[in-house]
Amino acid sequence: MKNIILLFSIMLFSSCNSQERIFLRRMNVNLLRDRNSFTYRDSTEIKMLTEGYQIFRLLGAKINDINPDKKYSHMYIEDGFHDEEGFYNGIFIVNNKNIFEVTTSPYKLRYDSLSYTKVKEKNKIVFYTKKLSTEDFRNNYVDEYFRYELVIQDKVNAFEKCLAIDQYTPKSVIYARNYYFAGKGIKTYNLPIKYSDIKNGIEGLPYFKEDRKREFIKCINELNILK
Repeated sequence: MKNIILLFSIMLFSSCNSQERIFLRRMNVNLLRDRNSFTYRDSTEIKMLTEGYQIFRLLGAKINDINPDKKYSHMYIEDGFHDEEGFYNGIFIVNNKNIFEVTTSPYKLRYDSLSYTKVKEKNKIVFYTKKLSTEDFRNNYVDEYFRYELVIQDKVNAFEKCLAIDQYTPKSVIYARNYYFAGKGIKTYNLPIKYSDIKNGIEGLPYFKEDRKREFIKCINELNILK
């Protein structure tokens, strides 16, 4: 009887533990089901974007030693097709430590072509990818890092309160979505912020009163993201 109870307990624990993890391939399928994630509505363009997401997310992961068919407890994706004149740029973080970038942007290569690996898929889609250390991500991808920390520290609502301080509060134009899985379903975020727009204070906004400006900067600093 004790053995049966022990076996049942193990099975129950394994089931619960399994529900707290997800395959990258499954996460990708779930995201592709959400047609609201596509900016375009034309069926041909949606098909093209779907194929692109499959390749960039799954093949990009494989190239960076992340198995799409292995379950992970934490997965973060920031991707968008509009950044830098329509080129795809994606940041992927698995288990909060394995970080890699996938891009099709020639602008990225102008600055740092040697650190990227070129990948040519059989259907002639070409992209570039590279692994990032935590230090590199924090120091050289400040905008992406700021948005990532907002999500994983569950400070998105606090950040939105900062944005609501004044109608002139800076809101960057960003064509990207953020997705995060941490054991309880996939959460989707739209974070209209480039930290580089506000890190040196707010300039060039003559209608943003000084007291509101100070309140906004204080609010952002109290998020304690980049300190």
